[in-house]
Amino acid sequence: KQKGYLFMRKFVYMAGPIAGLTEEEATEWRHEVRGLLPYNVIGISPLRCEPLQNGMVYTDDGATDKMWSDPRAINAKNWLDTESADLVLAYLPKEMNDRRPSIGTIIEIGWAIGLKKPLIVVSDDKQVMEHPLIECNAAWRLDNLEDAVEVIIGLFGDYVS
Repeated sequence: KQKGYLFMRKFVYMAGPIAGLTEEEATEWRHEVRGLLPYNVIGISPLRCEPLQNGMVYTDDGATDKMWSDPRAINAKNWLDTESADLVLAYLPKEMNDRRPSIGTIIEIGWAIGLKKPLIVVSDDKQVMEHPLIECNAAWRLDNLEDAVEVIIGLFGDYVS
């Protein structure tokens, strides 16, 4: 507390494709978004405890560490993240969707809707963006991450400054 103001933190869960991607593909956009968020707005990555060795690809089984790759562990961590977040940012680029649909991200979008979390969906995939349930439930449907960051700053800036 400082001069009568309570400073708080806000958490953004960064949902998006993982399986079938390299570590760089799965983490690069998350690092980019984190770097653009203001102090006290924290981007939460589902990959924070799932180490990979260089050049490996995430499989449907998850990480190389069995403590985190059990389906129940993945589900528990992703549910915790979705439930604990103040907002869910779901990134579904067409190039990655064409390689392998991100079923986990779609489930997390459903959780966000059920939990009445503000939801931003970012995609250049017309099929995703024009789906009736995305159209009706995503408060923001955007085609780039920079606009998503602008929305997040607009929503949370006064809360955290």
